[in-house]
Amino acid sequence: MTRAIVLSDSHGDDSGLRWLLEQCWRYVGPVDAYFHCGDGARDFQRLERFIRARDEHALLLGVKGNCDYFDDLPETRVAALGGVRLLLTHGHRFQVKRTYAALDMEAAQNSCQGALFGHTHLPLVEQRRTLLINPGSAADGHLAVLTETEGRLTAEIMDFA
Repeated sequence: MTRAIVLSDSHGDDSGLRWLLEQCWRYVGPVDAYFHCGDGARDFQRLERFIRARDEHALLLGVKGNCDYFDDLPETRVAALGGVRLLLTHGHRFQVKRTYAALDMEAAQNSCQGALFGHTHLPLVEQRRTLLINPGSAADGHLAVLTETEGRLTAEIMDFA
């Protein structure tokens, strides 16, 4: 079993992001990966030492959102969590405020079992061709916990608002 925390849309509030992680850590054991889906990529980067103090060997990956003007991160990337592939993106390039079809298609074309995104600030876990996961806005107290067990991906939204 591998576990990841998914964050998005922290919008400059790294102290709020730190608080949110501390709340989540009360309920989850060791974490193998942390993913940030943009609009706060620098918040996530500033917390690297804080996160590594708890989960020293965790994978930390982020993508650039539409409000991450000066970050040189990619807008989309594919990552592995245990036995599954995940598409990470902020979502604005896939028009996720209107439809999830393009995002789902992109994930499927990249042989991904899940797509992690933000942008809408609305928490979502929805199975289509791939499992679509939007943790909601970290600035609003939301995140998602992903669990991969024997190639099967599940997600839970956690609300600490």
